[in-house]
Amino acid sequence: MTKENYSTAFYKKRIEELTIELKKYTKRSRIWVAVRLISFLSIGILAYFTYPYGGYSALGIVATVILFLIFVRKSAENKDRLNYVKALIRINENEIKGSHHDFSSFDDGEEYINPQHPFSYDMDIFGKGSFFQLFNRTVTKKGEKALVKRLLNGIETPLESAEATDELKDKKEWYQDYLAHGSTLNKEATEVSIADLAKEKYPVKSWMKIMKIVSPILAFVAFAAYYFDFIGGIHFAIAAIIIFIPIRQSLKTTNQLHQSLSKVGFRVAAMRNQLMRMEQENFSSKLMKDYHKELFQAENNGKQGLTELSKLVKQAEFRNNILVAIVLNFFFAWDFRLLISMEKWNNQYASHVERWEEIVYEMEALISGAIFRYNFEKNTTAPSLTDKKDGAIELIKLGHPIIPLQKLVSNDFTLSSIQQFAIVTGPNMAGKSTFLRSIGVNLMLARAGFHVFAEKFVFPDMHLYSSMRTSDDLKDETSYFHAELLRLRFIVDAIERGENVFIILDEILKGTNSKDKEEGSAKFLQKLNQLEARGIIATHDLSLTNLANVYTSVVNKYFDTEINGDDISFDYCIRNGVAKNMNASFLLRKMGLIDS
Repeated sequence: MTKENYSTAFYKKRIEELTIELKKYTKRSRIWVAVRLISFLSIGILAYFTYPYGGYSALGIVATVILFLIFVRKSAENKDRLNYVKALIRINENEIKGSHHDFSSFDDGEEYINPQHPFSYDMDIFGKGSFFQLFNRTVTKKGEKALVKRLLNGIETPLESAEATDELKDKKEWYQDYLAHGSTLNKEATEVSIADLAKEKYPVKSWMKIMKIVSPILAFVAFAAYYFDFIGGIHFAIAAIIIFIPIRQSLKTTNQLHQSLSKVGFRVAAMRNQLMRMEQENFSSKLMKDYHKELFQAENNGKQGLTELSKLVKQAEFRNNILVAIVLNFFFAWDFRLLISMEKWNNQYASHVERWEEIVYEMEALISGAIFRYNFEKNTTAPSLTDKKDGAIELIKLGHPIIPLQKLVSNDFTLSSIQQFAIVTGPNMAGKSTFLRSIGVNLMLARAGFHVFAEKFVFPDMHLYSSMRTSDDLKDETSYFHAELLRLRFIVDAIERGENVFIILDEILKGTNSKDKEEGSAKFLQKLNQLEARGIIATHDLSLTNLANVYTSVVNKYFDTEINGDDISFDYCIRNGVAKNMNASFLLRKMGLIDS
């Protein structure tokens, strides 16, 4: 097994504690199965032996059914708790696997791979073994999308977000509980939206509100008359039919509402549990206080709305049993009550639901950042994003998060306020592309409101654009060279429409001959310089380094290699100046591809 990439002491201790709980709820689960079976069988037994006693039999059966439903509910609560404990154990086991650089338990975001995005394809953000798979701790599909949106687009208040993740990182048990409650459903099933339920309409007619009151009165009068022998069974049956006719008229609408409530039921329960955990916790960061205020202190807040909605879900669940549904509708006009309560809930809360969900899913993104911060606290820091486009760039001990710490070589990199572009040269495999991606990934993290893999990270708040890998497209008859030109045009368009852009380029114009490449690359960098763009380019064309002699805004950096006889070594450290050692011929000879 590989050496741990971060400490797992907390995770191992938590698993030990949770394993004890798991055994307890597993044992209770077996007991509840037996209790439910016995109570269910007792309904039939009671009905068989008490049938001759008429009304007394009916009362006994109703009481036994109610008792059975109570046992079913208690059993379900125990099962929920059991699943919750299992989810917590799974969360801690996955973190231990992650410490050994095994992130296979986390979604890799392959569906978000987009070669047309300004930087994500070049930076290997998504896919198997990607940065996203290392970072992602979301447990719902909507939470995952919230995280992806942050990473790809950045947020308006990244410093507030970083402050919140710093606070959350020390609340390990709290955020694990939050994730466990959210993971009670299959991740794909969490596409279910409570906001969609709030948009649906279930019309309530005025006569339903009247029948909500009249129907139960008639039912109890008819039952009492039958029980005390004022009327016979035929008359009681006629009365029951009269009571059920209006309920039958609304059955289609009520069934639709029942299905919708059943569909969101688990999601409502999970969100309600998450909100309960948030309400119980004290927060000091501005962002978390703002969320707390919206969810618990505002008028028609999330806690109230979800509590009332969960009652409606349970009210609808009683209809799952046909016998119970008949009894409840006969005595309490249950369907009318359900429709009227849903209308009232919609009028009061429908306009707020989308925002509640947004906060709940944003929390998963923040928790992903908090776990990243906790696991790599010694290697990460809060970034400083400045407002000025020409502000200084200062990166100290910058590294790429995906590289195991045992192999990681961190680097310093600076650009003063008068420096726009850095040209990075060096031999193959010396670390140029990895360094470029280190800058890109960390700038993405900074703008998304997360901590960066560096000791110090000062950067202007700039949109990231890159051109590091391009492919031809036979379907669209696009050559490699043409595709690369389109990519460069894409970047220039962003600059010319006024975006504040930082550009990362790796060996541009690879699809043409050496002379064209040399001249074209130089002229393109000159154009970027004239547009006052800022960025970094890696290249093997040493002639490009001459631009530093012409423009004070261009600086040269390089990576080096050391060749001793048949041995080659790399230190992966960036230096000021121009590379002098190249290793292509050596590597070709080493692989036996050319003669010595």
